[in-house]
Amino acid sequence: MRKHLRRIGVLLFLVALIPSCELLEDCKSCTLMVGSTPGATATYCGDALAEKEAEYEEIGGVASYYDCQ
Repeated sequence: MRKHLRRIGVLLFLVALIPSCELLEDCKSCTLMVGSTPGATATYCGDALAEKEAEYEEIGGVASYYDCQ
C-alpha cells in the first residue's frame, strides 16, 4: 500500500511539473499593431515570442508589428 502511495505521489509531482515549464520561459502579452491602431492580443512564450517581436511588415505605407510587454 505504501509503495502505491509513493508511486501516485511521484506521478502527481511529475504532472505538476509539466505546466511549470512555461514559467521558466520568458512570456509576454503581444498586441498586433496596424499603424497606430491596436488589434488582437495574445500571450507568447519562448521561440514564438521571439518570432512575434521580430515580425514587422509594411504594406502601402502602413506598418504592422507586434507590441510585446
